[in-house]
Amino acid sequence: MKLKKLLCSVLALCLIICGCAIPASVSAEEAHSHEWSSECKTDCNGECGTSPVIIVHGIMQSQVYVQDKDGNDIMTSDGFPIVEGMDMAFMFDTVALGNEFKASIGDILLSVATGNRDKLFDIVLGILDESFSSHYFNPDGTRTNGVSVDEYWYSLEECMQTPDRSYGYAKGYGKDENGNTLPTTKYETEFDFIKRQVDITGYCEEYGYDHAYYYAYSSFGDTLEAAANLNEYIDMVKAQTGHDKVSLVFISLGGTIGNVYLAEHCDPTEVDRVVFAAAAVDGSYLLGDLMAGKSTLGDGNTLYNDLIPNLISILAEEYEALAYLGNAVARAIPQELFSDFLNEALTRAVNEVLGKLMHNCPSMWALVPSAMYPELSKELISDDAHKLLKEKTDKYYEIQKNAAKTVQEMTEKGVDIFVICGYDLELLGLVEHYKLSSDNIIQAESTSIGATFANCGETLAEDYKPAIDETYISPDGILDAGTCALPERTWFIKGQSHLKLQSRINDVIELCIQLISNYEITDARENNGGYPQFLEYRNLSKIESMMNKFNEADLSALSPEQVEALNAAYAKAEELLADRAWDAEKALEVEKELYSAMFEAGLLSDSDNAPFVKYTLMPILTKIAKAFSDVFKMIFGGSDYWKFFANILKQIVEAI
Repeated sequence: MKLKKLLCSVLALCLIICGCAIPASVSAEEAHSHEWSSECKTDCNGECGTSPVIIVHGIMQSQVYVQDKDGNDIMTSDGFPIVEGMDMAFMFDTVALGNEFKASIGDILLSVATGNRDKLFDIVLGILDESFSSHYFNPDGTRTNGVSVDEYWYSLEECMQTPDRSYGYAKGYGKDENGNTLPTTKYETEFDFIKRQVDITGYCEEYGYDHAYYYAYSSFGDTLEAAANLNEYIDMVKAQTGHDKVSLVFISLGGTIGNVYLAEHCDPTEVDRVVFAAAAVDGSYLLGDLMAGKSTLGDGNTLYNDLIPNLISILAEEYEALAYLGNAVARAIPQELFSDFLNEALTRAVNEVLGKLMHNCPSMWALVPSAMYPELSKELISDDAHKLLKEKTDKYYEIQKNAAKTVQEMTEKGVDIFVICGYDLELLGLVEHYKLSSDNIIQAESTSIGATFANCGETLAEDYKPAIDETYISPDGILDAGTCALPERTWFIKGQSHLKLQSRINDVIELCIQLISNYEITDARENNGGYPQFLEYRNLSKIESMMNKFNEADLSALSPEQVEALNAAYAKAEELLADRAWDAEKALEVEKELYSAMFEAGLLSDSDNAPFVKYTLMPILTKIAKAFSDVFKMIFGGSDYWKFFANILKQIVEAI
C-alpha cells in the first residue's frame, strides 16, 4: 500500500508539472450531436430573472474512461478502470507498476552501484512509459485509445438523483470495522463528484439546482471541438430551463475553451454573464517551458537557493522552515552531479514519456503561451506526420493571440464579462520563467488577460507610468490593471494559489457566484458588491474547521470565562467570513484568537500545538531558517560546498 501511494504521488507530481493548466475537450471520435431532452424542467419557465449557470471546469475534473478499440473500458490488474480524473490511482495500473518496480529493483540498485546512468534511466523510464501509454496521442493529434466521458446533459438537480458510474468500481482500498470493503471515491451520485470538483451549492440553494449545469469533457483532447460541443450544450440548457440566456464560468483550462467559444460560436443574445476564474487565456509558461526543455536545473543559484523553498511553498507550505534548511543540505551534492543528473532525467522523461502526450495532444498546445508558440511548434510539429495536428494548433494560436480583443468586442456587444486573477506567487521552480508573477500554475498576465506585473518579490519600477492612472496600480505596487483587456471588470487576489481555488468556497467560488447572479455588480471599482478590486488570499481552512468543532462542542463543563472568550472569538470569525474586503493579516489574527480560545477550552485535538508554538515560535523559527539560508546564499552564491572550497584552495595555492 505504501509503495502504491508513493508511486501515485510521483505520477501525480508528473501530471501537475506537465498538465496543471491543460485545456481539455472530447476526442475527435466524440465530436457529435448528443442526445438530450428539450423539455423545460424548471418551475420558473425562464421567468425568475436569474440566468442558469454552466461551469466549464479545470484540469481532470471530469471522469474520462480510457477504452480499447472495441469500446471496452481498459481495466487494471486488480479490476479498476483506467480513468483520467477522480482518484489519481485510477489513472494507472498501480499494482502492475509496483510489481514492475519490485521486479526491477535488483537492476536498479546495480545500475546505481556501477554508475550506469543510462541503464538506470532505461529501466525507470521504461516502466513509466508503460504506465503512461494508455494516455498517449498519435502525431496527427488523435488518441491511441478511445475514451468515454461521463457527461451531464441535464442539471445538477438530476445529477443528485443519478448514481455515479465510478462508484461501482471504486472498491478495495479500505475496510470498515466489520471488514466490509469501502468505496474509494465515495461519489455515490454524480452530484457528489461534481461538488467535490467545483462546489457551487451556494448558488444552487439560492436559485435552484435546476439552474446549474456542469459541462464535462476530457482533459486531453481537442479544444476546438470542446468549444463546438459547448455551443450545443448551451442550446440544451436554454431549452431545459426556459431561459433565453445562460451564464458561463470558465475555470483554469476551461479558459482555453472560452477563448474558442467567444471567438467562433458565441451569440451575444444568448449569453448573460461570463466569468474567467484563474483561466489560462494565454496559456501557461509552466507547460511551455517544459515542452521547450527550458528548466532551471543547470542554474546553481536556483538549485541551492530557490528550488526547495519554491517546491515546499507550493506543495506543503507548513514545512517552510525545513525547506530553507534544506538549501544547506542540498549544497552537499556537487552541482555537476546534481544538475547534470536531473537535467538528463527531465529531458529524457519529457522526450520519451511525457512528450508522447504533450507534443501530440491538441489541448496541450493550447496551453503554450502565444509568445512561445511560433518557434516551439516549428521545432516540434512542423513535419508531415504532425500536419493535421498543426492545422488545429495554428487555428487555436490565431484565436489565442487575439483573445483580449475578442473579450473586448463581446463586452461591447452586451456580454457582461468579468475576470478573477491570482498573483504574486512563483511558478514551479523547475521552469525558466518561475519568477513570473502567477498563481503557482498560470502566469498572472494570462489569467488577467493582459495586466502588467512585476516579477515575484519585486514591485513596478519607480519611473513606471500607469497605462490609465495611479488608481489602477495595486496598493502593493506590484501590478497595473490598466493594461488588461477589462481593467474595470478584473479582480486581483494577492497570494491566491491555483491549487486552492476549490478550498476557497467562501472567497473565490463565492465571488464567482456573486458575479453571475448579483446584477448590482457591474464592475470591480465602484459597483462591485463590496469586493474591492485588489484583494488578498485568506487561508480560512483552519478557522472553518474550528468553527465546525465549536458548533458540535458541549460547552456545559467550561467556565463562564472560557465560554465568553469562545463566543467572542467565534463572533469575530463569523464577521470575518462575511467581510468581502479580504485581508490576510486580519484573517490570521482572527484565527489566532479563535485557536487560543479553543485550545484553552480543550476543544482541539491533542496533536495541536500550543498557541505560542504555532503562532509565535514557528514563525520565528521560519525567519531564522530563512536568514540562515540567506547567509549561505551570500557566502556560497550558486556553488556547492565542494566547488566553493576548491576555489578557495586554488586561490591559496596561487597566492603561495
